[in-house]
Amino acid sequence: MKNLISCQQLHEQLHNPALVIFDAGMLRPGVLGTYSPQAMLPNAKRFDIKNELADRSNPLPSTVCSEQQFTHVMQNAGVNNDSFIVVYEDGGLFSAARAWWMFKAMGHHNVKVLSGGLKKWLESGYATQQGYSKSLGKGDFTASYNSEYFINSQQVVDAIDEPSTVLLDARAYKRFTGEESEPRKGMRSGHIPNSCSLPFMDLLNKGEAKPLAEIKAIFSDVIGDARQLQFSCGSGITACVLALFATECGYSNLSVYDGSWSEWGASDSLPIATGEK
Repeated sequence: MKNLISCQQLHEQLHNPALVIFDAGMLRPGVLGTYSPQAMLPNAKRFDIKNELADRSNPLPSTVCSEQQFTHVMQNAGVNNDSFIVVYEDGGLFSAARAWWMFKAMGHHNVKVLSGGLKKWLESGYATQQGYSKSLGKGDFTASYNSEYFINSQQVVDAIDEPSTVLLDARAYKRFTGEESEPRKGMRSGHIPNSCSLPFMDLLNKGEAKPLAEIKAIFSDVIGDARQLQFSCGSGITACVLALFATECGYSNLSVYDGSWSEWGASDSLPIATGEK
């Protein structure tokens, strides 16, 4: 897959001077504490989705930061305009795709997700380190934000009855139907009207991508003839897993609803549906 890199491929690139590795892992919803992986990949920097690279003025969790904030953090991490970026997380695929999508939204397209993350790296017997690396110098990367990558609730509302657009919900199926309550307090149960359920876990096998042919078949069954794809989840994180695999399948016109159910489920002014559709 074009946007994924295997542990062996990354290991072969470790001496590439253009390579910058980021740990974009985060705790799952409902898990208390601080993200603290058992080890880090060689020369890995931290990509802090929830804090350093979030819009801290927004009450919603993990919403995308400004291009100025992204530029500042990335330059301090030594990222250049010609850097080759690899993002990973502690295990499986949950939040690394969010970092991948953010880089693309900010105009840096030479970025890949490590297949299997730290767990696979350790299983492969490759070296790790304790603690994150500091940049030896300031990078020259300047973000250029493309607002088509992330959309707001009004843009979702405007497309609900648009037949050429489909919104895919990455949450677990029973959260989509409303049978299972949300992990965040104060959230209504259900889904955005006319959206379709596509749990991100359905695209994975033991934390890694299923064969591309299987993923293409899953998307095709859900999407039909839609030409514009929107992605939602609990807080805009795993929606990016769907965006990653939709890109691999060759789909275009893709957008992630940044507020996702954290915003929609908390607002009595936004419509919801329950059941299968």
